[in-house]
Amino acid sequence: MNQQEKNSLVKGYYQNMIEEEVKEKEDNTAEIIAELPRLLVAHAYKKLKSGEDLTASEMKVCLDVCKAYSTETLGEKPKNILDDVPFDIDG
Repeated sequence: MNQQEKNSLVKGYYQNMIEEEVKEKEDNTAEIIAELPRLLVAHAYKKLKSGEDLTASEMKVCLDVCKAYSTETLGEKPKNILDDVPFDIDG
């Protein structure tokens, strides 16, 4: 095996390593993006419940994060289960 063939093999080996590393980063990024809203809300909630003195801007950021990433709309009127009853409950 001459030097040019060795260089070609080494170059191919490193190219494969780089491609695998990029693929792992892409896979990891998708997981992080999926998990990030939950982590943000959890951190904001802990900060609000910690009892620490928070500045107005810290409190606003925590509340905005909770509002933006929560699954249910905050401040939404609770659903009355009697509204969906198939019969008349008033009479």
